[in-house]
Amino acid sequence: MRFRAFVARLSSSLVILLCFAHAPAVSAQENLGANERSAGEAVAPVELPPVPPAVTAAVAPSSTASKADALLLYKQGRDLETAGKLADAQAKYRASVSVCDKELAADPTRMDAYTVKCWSLFRLERYREVVDIGAAGLKVKFDARIVEVMGEAYFHLNDDGRAVKSLQRYLDNVGEYGDRVPSAYFYMAESYMRQKRLDHADIAYSIAVYREPGIARWWYRYASLKEQLGDYGRAVELYGKALRLSPGMTEAINGQARAKARL
Repeated sequence: MRFRAFVARLSSSLVILLCFAHAPAVSAQENLGANERSAGEAVAPVELPPVPPAVTAAVAPSSTASKADALLLYKQGRDLETAGKLADAQAKYRASVSVCDKELAADPTRMDAYTVKCWSLFRLERYREVVDIGAAGLKVKFDARIVEVMGEAYFHLNDDGRAVKSLQRYLDNVGEYGDRVPSAYFYMAESYMRQKRLDHADIAYSIAVYREPGIARWWYRYASLKEQLGDYGRAVELYGKALRLSPGMTEAINGQARAKARL
């Protein structure tokens, strides 16, 4: 995508961001906390925020579904993962995949089963399977939820071209206020960073943190970009936003100190 076309597609969002640039600091919300790296290191794998209620509500029960509920198992896995019980969470995700397999064996056109299976496989870090199962589902019917999780899986597979393409396709189909729009922009920004397309990353990060201001790592990543671009004043400010949400984030503390020293 050419930069001019990219900017044009986001024009409505950028109008909002002009106001946002001078907005007061956001209040702290839950930060799921990924493994932390310094600003000079390679892009770290990023966490997903919890699935929004609107997304989970979109997966309706089916009369052909197994007695076990794949979506419920997935949500239980997310709760356990948030609580730090990774082994128990993974068991729930595997059980969810098993239920989805049974549903798809009974009805190969059941899109909710494809979707929940992709979500569960993603949490198990089986990214290649996410892409393969998602592609199979899209042959049955287009589903924006599947396209979005495939984009995130492509990112973890280091396929930034396909990641951006899938995430852009998701945005094109759900509009600016879809449930996973903030995450889609964040993953796009991360992919653009790895491609050294820093102007694109700047726009995508700014929209991601505007739409989801409660994740400290997102502010840290945006601040790291601004530091690379030499915008040290803005970097200091953004590192500060990360620290208000996660006061003990070592990389943000060090990054803010570096940026202040360069002013």
